[in-house]
Amino acid sequence: MERRVEELLERGVNALEKLAADEIEFQVETKPPVCPHCGTMNPIVRVEETANQGKLAEFFTQAHCLHCNNVFYVIPLQWEILKTVEQTREIIEEKLRVGGYTNGNDTRSDQGA
Repeated sequence: MERRVEELLERGVNALEKLAADEIEFQVETKPPVCPHCGTMNPIVRVEETANQGKLAEFFTQAHCLHCNNVFYVIPLQWEILKTVEQTREIIEEKLRVGGYTNGNDTRSDQGA
C-alpha cells in the first residue's frame, strides 16, 4: 500500500511540473457582430457621435443597420484601450482576420476606420 501511495504522489508531482512548464493559452468566445433585427453578419452601420459624457465602463452606442434600416444598441464587453490610430488599425485587422470577416464587403471606408 505504501509503495502505491508513493507512486501516485510521484505521478501527481510529475503532472504538476508538466503543467507548470507548459504555456497555457485560452480563448474567450465572443458574440459575432450580427444585426439583431435582420441577422446580417457584420452589417454596415451608421453611427452618429454625440457630445455626451460618462464612465467608460457604462459606454454604449446606437447603430443604424443600413441593410434593414433598423436601430440597435452596441455594448462593448471586452476592451482594447490603445494610444494611437495605428495600434487601433492593427487590432481591427487582427479582429477581422480571426473572425473571418475579411471578405470584399469589409473595407475601412465602410467601417469608418
